[in-house]
Amino acid sequence: MNFFEIFKSSAVDSLIGDPLKLVVLLLVSIALGFIIAWTYRKTHRGFSYSQSFSIAVILVTVITTLIIVLIEDNIARAIGIFGAFSIIRFRTAVKDVRDIAFIFFSLAIGLAVGVGVISYAVTGTLVISGLIFFLHKTNFGGLRKLEYVLNFKFDVTIGSTDAFKPILDRYLKSKILLNVEAKQRGDMLAYTFNIKFKNDDKLSDFVADMMTLSAVSDVNVLSSKNDLEV
Repeated sequence: MNFFEIFKSSAVDSLIGDPLKLVVLLLVSIALGFIIAWTYRKTHRGFSYSQSFSIAVILVTVITTLIIVLIEDNIARAIGIFGAFSIIRFRTAVKDVRDIAFIFFSLAIGLAVGVGVISYAVTGTLVISGLIFFLHKTNFGGLRKLEYVLNFKFDVTIGSTDAFKPILDRYLKSKILLNVEAKQRGDMLAYTFNIKFKNDDKLSDFVADMMTLSAVSDVNVLSSKNDLEV
C-alpha cells in the first residue's frame, strides 16, 4: 500500500481516534499552504501586497483541513460547526479580486486534504500554481505589455535634476518624459514619465530607491491596469 492509498476516504473513517494520521494530514496541508502563499507572493504585482494575506492563505488551508476531518461523515457535527462559524462577520475589504481566487484555492486544497485525497490535493496545487504563473508571465488579459506612468516631485533647491537618472537607468527598459510642471515658483518640479521596467518584480525596489533621494517626494506609479497600486 503506497502513501496515497493510506489516505483514501475509506481510510480516514477512524481518523479522529488516530492523532498520528491527523498530524500527517495537517503537515501536508501546511506544506501545500506554503506553496499557495509562495505562488501568491511571486505573482503579485504593484504595492498592495499583504504579508498578513499570505499568512491567512496558509491558515485557511490548514483550518479547512481540520474542519473537514472533524466533520467526517457526521451531519450533526457539520451543522454544529458551520452554525458556530455563521456568527463570525468578516469586514476586511478585498483589495484585489485575484485575492478571492486564492482564498477559494486554499479552501479547495484544504478540503481535499481533509477528506484524505492527498494525490488530488498535491496535483491540484501544482497544476493551479503552474496556471497562475503562466497567466502572470504572459500578462494574460492585459491590453498591452505592462507599462506604467511614473509621477513624482523633485525639489530643485536641495538636489540636481540629474540625481534620479541613475535609478531610472538601473531599473527601466525605457522611459519617455510626458510632462514637467513647475510649482512653488519653480522650486518644485512635478515629473510625469511613461516607463517600462526591465523586471516588473523590481517595482517596489525602484520606488524604495527613489524615495531614498531627499529631493524626491510623492512617488506614484499608475499601472496599465488603469488602477493605482498603493
